[in-house]
Amino acid sequence: MTEARFEKALARSRPTGRDLAIHLDHLCTVRGMQSDAAWARSVAQLAARAGRSRDGLDGRERRMGMEIGYGSIRRRRTLEWCISAAAGRPMESIDALAMCILRTATYQLMFMTRVPAHSVVSEAVDAAKRFTHSGIASFVNAVLRKISTPGFDPRYPAPGTDIVKHLAVTLSYPEWIVDEWVTRFGHDTARTMLEAGNEQPAVVLRTNTARISVGDLKAMLAGAGIECSEGMYAPEALRIESSIESVEHLPGYGEGLFAVQDESSMLVAHVMGMGREADGGAVAGGAVGAVPRLAVDACAAPGGKATHMATLGGEGWRVAAHDVSPRRLELVKASAGRLGLDNLTATVLDARRLPGVYDANVNALLIDAPCTGLGVLARRPDARWRQTPEGRAELVALQEQILDAAAGCVAPGGTLVYSSCTVSLDENEDQLERFLTRHPEYTRDSLAQFMPTQSARSLVGEGWMVQMLPGIHGVDGFFIARMVRKPHS
Repeated sequence: MTEARFEKALARSRPTGRDLAIHLDHLCTVRGMQSDAAWARSVAQLAARAGRSRDGLDGRERRMGMEIGYGSIRRRRTLEWCISAAAGRPMESIDALAMCILRTATYQLMFMTRVPAHSVVSEAVDAAKRFTHSGIASFVNAVLRKISTPGFDPRYPAPGTDIVKHLAVTLSYPEWIVDEWVTRFGHDTARTMLEAGNEQPAVVLRTNTARISVGDLKAMLAGAGIECSEGMYAPEALRIESSIESVEHLPGYGEGLFAVQDESSMLVAHVMGMGREADGGAVAGGAVGAVPRLAVDACAAPGGKATHMATLGGEGWRVAAHDVSPRRLELVKASAGRLGLDNLTATVLDARRLPGVYDANVNALLIDAPCTGLGVLARRPDARWRQTPEGRAELVALQEQILDAAAGCVAPGGTLVYSSCTVSLDENEDQLERFLTRHPEYTRDSLAQFMPTQSARSLVGEGWMVQMLPGIHGVDGFFIARMVRKPHS
């Protein structure tokens, strides 16, 4: 009943940023949509109801809606703990739409202190009146007034009694993630990683060096009032320091002067050996000549790594990008077209079916594996709530199948690179040790020789794989490993 009233009220109202946030929270927590898809739908629906295009919806309201909505999803456990404490009853007994209103308002009270508490409470009560009924509005008012009272104590779990539960509640994570990270990395590092997952992620641009230099792109953006700093590890990286509406509105986007990609994943194309001369075995499995060498990105969507490979490889490489999803593969094609890359092709293919297309003829093959994404939780607000140990076990099995399928596709002397945006041993280090046991025709290959900067070489040391950690290394949590198929194998 309240949900039907909610939709009708939204249709009649002039949408605000808080309405966007409530709608986003509702789509994610009640209807089970993924956050990015829910955001796109919410913005489109509310803009249409207001008689404006998506881009025409007030930018300030959109930014507020995103901050509140994504923040309430990310901080869900902390917020629900406080709401339950203030209400004096478990959250499961509270109306679902009331919880959406309460979560978004409580997020503002706890994490957006620039907004006066009385305004937050008043606007939440007004939303409850418009979207539900007077009984729920009164309940919302009582709960929020208690939370906004100075000295409100939600009685979080004590760290001395149960550190895992304390961190899980105060930093808003499932306990299995917290327990795993504390056990593996120790309390201090785990806390830093958990805190990083609650921060606003950096916007990083990858300069399209085939069209513009890093310096010229930086100067162009500065001329438009957009301040940037150079990257820590990748020479083509620029980190946006200014507040922006969206990357699509930045100068140079339509001209294909840059792509959006975190520095950690920019290192993958370098590890693949793209753009390097095949001297001294630096790029094994290929010969310099008229025929371009073949690189394959087996799980390419949305295309950041594949387009970077094509950019660095130039005329010396042909890049074949594959993905199991036709819809997501369109993103690869669109990105390649915008960046002006004619050495990249994109076709639908399940990575487990690679042997049906390639037979020991790929010079460099990338598996950017489907994974739990635990290294990029700041970028995916709802991911922490969607992943489970059982779901990870299924992903580990899928990764193994893809690795085994790829093994026979690489040419003798060729390169196999494995990457993921997670920090799980099962999905990364242990996964590859098992692969090497099953496939003795592969050997480990040092990463340092392919690192583009001294800072990147210091990051990887002498190893053949590297695990970057969120909050520790200044980039997304990301894993990269490089292997080479033995000649004559």
